Amino acid sequence: MAHRLLVQVIFTGARVFGRAFTEAYKEAAAATTVKQAAADGKGPAKASAASRDGDIALDEACKILDVDLSGLTLDKAQKKYDYLFDINSKEKGGSFYIQSKVYRSMERIKNEMQYLEEFQKAKSKKESTGQGAAGESSSNNNGKPT
Repeated sequence: MAHRLLVQVIFTGARVFGRAFTEAYKEAAAATTVKQAAADGKGPAKASAASRDGDIALDEACKILDVDLSGLTLDKAQKKYDYLFDINSKEKGGSFYIQSKVYRSMERIKNEMQYLEEFQKAKSKKESTGQGAAGESSSNNNGKPT
């Protein structure tokens, strides 16, 4: 009777371990596929790439710092960061974990703001070059269709 119970426990444990291993393998394979697609330039935007690498998502960072994403400015985020970082210092009985979350949140928001600024510059540069090239091609043809 005891051997039967022991065998049953072993098989149940093996089945649970097998399912967990299979699920972990599927997740790792999916993550690898996404990372390869992102490296090839076919993947999601930079914000999603940051989340995959273990960073905080932008909406989570805004929740941690208690700032609204729609009216987000670096000054507002910096004020909230300074307050939360200071209040959670070890000297004031705060938590290093929460302080780390606040720091990573501010880091994520700064990265996003920098990315958006670079995107806007590239977009405006592209628009200004595109308009100049269009004007030159029409003047070279003297207004005649090609």
